[in-house]
Amino acid sequence: MGTSSSAYLLHVTKMKQWLISGHEVVTMDDEWLERIRKHQSMQYKHGVVRLMPEGWLYPATSAIFLDKLQTFEFRSEDVLVVTFPKCGTTWMQEILWTMLHNPNLDNPEASKEILIRSLDISCDMMLDGNYWDVVKLRSFEDLFNTLCPGKKLEDGLNIQCLEATPGRRVIKSHFPLQLMRKDLLEKTKVVYVARNPKDAIVSYYHFMRVVQLFNYTGSFEEFTKNFMNSEHVYMPYWPHMKAAWDLRHHPNMHFVFFEDMKSDIMAELKKLNEFTQANLSLKQLESVADYTTFSKMKARGEPIQDPMYDKDLLDKYGAYFRKGSTGDWKKHFTPELLQEVDQWIEKNVEETGICFK
Repeated sequence: MGTSSSAYLLHVTKMKQWLISGHEVVTMDDEWLERIRKHQSMQYKHGVVRLMPEGWLYPATSAIFLDKLQTFEFRSEDVLVVTFPKCGTTWMQEILWTMLHNPNLDNPEASKEILIRSLDISCDMMLDGNYWDVVKLRSFEDLFNTLCPGKKLEDGLNIQCLEATPGRRVIKSHFPLQLMRKDLLEKTKVVYVARNPKDAIVSYYHFMRVVQLFNYTGSFEEFTKNFMNSEHVYMPYWPHMKAAWDLRHHPNMHFVFFEDMKSDIMAELKKLNEFTQANLSLKQLESVADYTTFSKMKARGEPIQDPMYDKDLLDKYGAYFRKGSTGDWKKHFTPELLQEVDQWIEKNVEETGICFK
């Protein structure tokens, strides 16, 4: 970009702008922020925006990094894991990284957190100002200093580290396909993981309670209604999933349901083996399946070890690794709230062919 990041950011946060993708950047007003902050901290120094027409809700710094992504060079050997938050992302990252880089379970790099080995290209916008000052993600800072000497952190920790990472990359993204470069599927392979939205709501609710960036204190019912109204960061849910669903037959797209992974992981690993051309033996796939069980991943520890969590809540509820199950929503919804959510789901899946198990 022709201007510095700070100058461009100032420009974005003071007036409506357009992204290279064609999305309009609309700044959320103080009244909206005040209402949302009643139940969460929203520690974004530069404010919050919606990207229209879909209405993606992000920190204002997203405008910088989404434009950078339009020229980011994906490689044909890369695998990009795309999900809405709390839909099996970390599990799929660990599976793919293990398949491609640790099939014999002897790679010493496996001792590092998965979010260091498989960087999140949609995360740089979340490290805006105050939050970075609070949590000091030391392992990420060490990685940046090693891979990107002399470069500026505000120009993107993850995106610059990925650019400097050699070999086959397993990349994470919560950005939807609508915001990625239009030739993405001609450039690289994409694995999209979808999850029953009722379980996604429950998992996201507990996650936002634990992470210091959000410190969500509202009720589960309030959280769910805000979820349906797309008033949490990374929303909305349906356009995110439907864009991938519509492309599920593309040869470079592998669309999988979290519930199918839980039901028969070996069947799904065999599909991933073929899709990624990893060429693993049945014995290696069985080792990968065992190594990436929820219990073993949880025992190895959270994928970020730095102090980004409320420690008391983390010990009680977990964050990335909470239950890793299906059907946990049955313990959370009242009959009245469940009826609302079921109607919301039915309205959004009709005539799509989408069916949640």
